[in-house]
Amino acid sequence: MNTPPPLPPVRVLMIDDSSIIRLGLRAALEDRSDIEIVGEAGTAAEGIAAAQKLQPDVVLLDLRLPDQPGLAVCREILKRRSSTRVLILTSATDERNVHDAVAAGAQGYLLKESDTASLAGAIRQVASGHSVIDPSLTDHVLKLMKNPPDARPIEKLALLSGQERKVLALLAEGLTNKEIGERLNLTEKTVKNYLATVFDKLGIARRAQAAALYTQAQGRL
Repeated sequence: MNTPPPLPPVRVLMIDDSSIIRLGLRAALEDRSDIEIVGEAGTAAEGIAAAQKLQPDVVLLDLRLPDQPGLAVCREILKRRSSTRVLILTSATDERNVHDAVAAGAQGYLLKESDTASLAGAIRQVASGHSVIDPSLTDHVLKLMKNPPDARPIEKLALLSGQERKVLALLAEGLTNKEIGERLNLTEKTVKNYLATVFDKLGIARRAQAAALYTQAQGRL
């Protein structure tokens, strides 16, 4: 039985304004037979031009560049060559950045603290058409997908069950957990559990936020 020929290495372009980061990435990846660094750039303009000229399989892209935001670069690269895959490599841990990156067309989001094996694995997965999210951000991103940042208050309330909305309505009236329980014939502990679920679904942490969101939604009903 003939052994299939090895796959060609994944061709990678690095776009990062830090020469030290680019040097470190090159040192970490250059000895791998399955990955080839074909170029690097320190600005958005240089990166877009390099992507057009070199036509890499994967672009390692930082979110923060001196002349343009990284996500604008992502969109421009994919607009010019849709077959290129973009893997965001950044130190920004805000989960909303991940949401924005996916919306811009990026297929991966990895933190710079990742080890070489994780980075190489992510590059191969993205090159194969799979999506990659840094494991430390996965839970936050899933919550954000359930509760997108631009969702209107009325859309957020649609995530709640009927009983959860009743509890929230009474909270918005200024009632305590004990008073809410008396109104709905629930124990104070049950009310507390309901509110914990409501806060989680709405992506909030304080009673005042919950009351404000409910009031805003009522104005649109």
